[in-house]
Amino acid sequence: MSTYYAVVMAGGGGTRFWPLSRQARPKQLLPILGETSMLHQTVERLLPLFPAERVYVITGRAHADDARDDLEMLPPENVIDEPAGRDTAPCVGLAAAFLEWRDPGATFCALPADHFIGDRDKFLAALRAAFEEAQSGALVTFGVKPRHAATGYGYLECEGKRVRRFCEKPDAATARKFVESGRHFWNSGIFVWRAAAILEEFRRHLPGHHAILSTIAEAFGTSRLPETLALEFPKMPRISIDYGVMEKAADVVMIETDFDWDDVGSWRAAAARRPTPTEGLTECVDSPDCLVLSTDDHLVATLGVEGLVVVHTPDATLVARKDRSEELKRLVERLKARGLEKLL
Repeated sequence: MSTYYAVVMAGGGGTRFWPLSRQARPKQLLPILGETSMLHQTVERLLPLFPAERVYVITGRAHADDARDDLEMLPPENVIDEPAGRDTAPCVGLAAAFLEWRDPGATFCALPADHFIGDRDKFLAALRAAFEEAQSGALVTFGVKPRHAATGYGYLECEGKRVRRFCEKPDAATARKFVESGRHFWNSGIFVWRAAAILEEFRRHLPGHHAILSTIAEAFGTSRLPETLALEFPKMPRISIDYGVMEKAADVVMIETDFDWDDVGSWRAAAARRPTPTEGLTECVDSPDCLVLSTDDHLVATLGVEGLVVVHTPDATLVARKDRSEELKRLVERLKARGLEKLL
């Protein structure tokens, strides 16, 4: 029986949580949903099932030291830094190549660092089922039964437990059809597979990536690894694991989840999952459905407003309609175009 591992993908900048999230400290390192960071909560959730030495975190080089400081429960060497951000396919490929070298026959789950999962026991039970399913060589993903016609998630179209199609984030009308069909599930972005099986899919569908990963793998266990990784990893084109592999793979199986899940991708989503709608020095009067945060001794007060997100930091303040908070990337791009990178 193969050994089970967990790989937490902790890259990305989290621009949709500006101004709290910055390039130097992205959202996965911030206490968006409680007193500890989302990354810390994700790793802590895994530890009843995995020994700490079998949990790995892959993050950007600029954030690796902060991640190690945040994850005192893991061996420092289990935080692996990417020399360049290349989206989730290169991240998964690096993890698979490393684990297959470290422990031939290994099986691992790959999951994002910034999700809300409400019931840890049900989550771990689903992981156990997925690891068993993956022993056949199938690529296993988790599908979430839609609670509403969301346009911010991708969908899986299934026939029984077989995934027939990965669907892009739909418009509102298409999302309603997906929900009504009973065959579509939210794509959680959580996967389980044998390292050898996902590497074989890279060979079939991303041969250029596979060749680079093979070169990197030859340096594992040698003094050449840092130089080889720095030289070869950035050569891999940026692509997600969904686009690069999963949409093309033939043997994809879905485990339907029964735990509460959310891809916390915006202030609106975070507001629905936070224990309180205010934090810091705030005073809100007749201000329903608002999220109001202040990170210093600056008072933020609201009166007679509704459905707003107000986030104050020492050098920037955001005021936005909650129902448009998923568009925050547009604002960040405008600030970048004005040469205000120091505020990002």
